Amino acid sequence: MIHQKTNAIVIETLEKFPHKVHIKLGKILRDRGMTQGDLHRLTGLRVATINELVNFKKKSLTVAHLIAIMVALRITDIRDLIEIEFDAEVISYFNEENKIMNNGFTPDLLKTSEQNVRRLVAGAHAGVHN
Repeated sequence: MIHQKTNAIVIETLEKFPHKVHIKLGKILRDRGMTQGDLHRLTGLRVATINELVNFKKKSLTVAHLIAIMVALRITDIRDLIEIEFDAEVISYFNEENKIMNNGFTPDLLKTSEQNVRRLVAGAHAGVHN
């Protein structure tokens, strides 16, 4: 679920920390006896956009789209609509990192931040927009 304009740092982060995204929209519509057309009429979102969400072909989600869908379906918890599940190894790593966090950073996060700043500055000087 990577948009073609996503910068390299984001792509590498997604690849480094395996995860699964579960979009529950299709099941919600089926359970409620609704069609994608019904949701289109309630939200104003294109049927193609809704179809891409249902079939997990949408490359990116906007908060506005998510909120419009939540309002139309009277959902108050985003986890009822979308769930992101990290692999067990990632969860374990995050738990260990959280134990050594200081002022919002771990040694690994400080290192990552420093590396990313250098990359962003280098990209800016090269005329690359992230």
